[in-house]
Amino acid sequence: MKIFWREISIKKTTPEIIEKKNFLWHVWGVRSSFFSEFASWLYTVSLNTFYDLYKMNWDIRQAVRKIANSVSRNWIYLIDMKWDILDDWNITNEINNYFKTPTFLSFKIDLFRNYLLSGELYVIPMYNLKWEVKWFQVIDSRLVSKNVDQYGNIIEYVVSSNVVWTPKVKYRLDEMSFFKLEPDINYEVNGMWLLHWIVYDALSDLEAMKTNYSLYENQSIPNSMLLLNDDLSENEIKIAKEQFETEFRGSTNAHKILIWWGVKEIKTISLTPRDMEFINQRKMTTEKISAVFGVPKSILWYVDNVNYSNGREMRKEFLEWTIRPYEVDFENIINTLINQFLPKKYDKYVLKCDGEQLEETNERYEWQRADIDRWILTINEVRIDRWLPPSKEPNCDKHITSRWAVLLEDIALDPVLPSNE
Repeated sequence: MKIFWREISIKKTTPEIIEKKNFLWHVWGVRSSFFSEFASWLYTVSLNTFYDLYKMNWDIRQAVRKIANSVSRNWIYLIDMKWDILDDWNITNEINNYFKTPTFLSFKIDLFRNYLLSGELYVIPMYNLKWEVKWFQVIDSRLVSKNVDQYGNIIEYVVSSNVVWTPKVKYRLDEMSFFKLEPDINYEVNGMWLLHWIVYDALSDLEAMKTNYSLYENQSIPNSMLLLNDDLSENEIKIAKEQFETEFRGSTNAHKILIWWGVKEIKTISLTPRDMEFINQRKMTTEKISAVFGVPKSILWYVDNVNYSNGREMRKEFLEWTIRPYEVDFENIINTLINQFLPKKYDKYVLKCDGEQLEETNERYEWQRADIDRWILTINEVRIDRWLPPSKEPNCDKHITSRWAVLLEDIALDPVLPSNE
């Protein structure tokens, strides 16, 4: 039994699972077994919606690219099973070439664009004429469907094409790698959409841009309207108009007192505070997008109320709480690809991200020294926390006492100083 679970149209209280050519999820206001409550009969949300927002909303696009640029910023390095860094540049460069489409940065942008927007990532190997893996290619998540059995287990992937009348291509589980940003809380075979809960805020931002454009486009309307006497002839109205423009147009005639024989009433046309709400709407949307992606507004080049001190702190928080977790995901992805499609060639190595290092402070060093003195941490645990390889020196994996650096297991013996790095 094969069911396209991702090709679901929700129109009733009980969802009907049907096969359709286009993938649409109609988000509704009735609780279903697949989706949380998300009220709307006004807009049909699909993966195309999120990719359109990426294309048209500058904040979303910049947030994705900032994350992609920052993760593993200095390429990839290799370590062996003993956590020793591999110094062989030829092997390191050979593995790095698998993740260039055509550059390493473009591979990361393709990866994180699909990973963050759709919550899912599909990668296939590309082969040369000798049937050897040449590089890894990220597949657009909008083109992939999953076939599952009656138990909800994935049995194969089906890739469509944007080209009309192009046949679908089926992939076995061992021919494609599938990753999820976070499992959907209602159906774990799917990934969770990152923009799911702010989709209307982002759409409102697009409408705010249109409002802003229309506001300036329609500024040709007069800001004042003169009501003339009803008994004036067409010729007198024309003369009055010419004289009014002559007497009061231009900066030199600003704020003059108007005494006009044919004017019955003057009405001023001005913008209301409600007409200017698009500015606040755009600021609020930017803040929500920054929160969803974990990218501070200063990283997106919004520098209001940003100084040297809080700018450094925001950069540090961005690296520690956003980039570091994504680097863990990225390491898992690239190591899974190597192990799945090149298991015999690089089975002795582990790929690690060579990312931007956090600026350590003296205060943090003092805390780590104190933890060593209190038998909480070992020297190698501190080194790993500082993103340094473990030391091979003796006693670096053992707890020591404080003042005389006595080994914990030798506490009843004479003090013995451990070897230094």
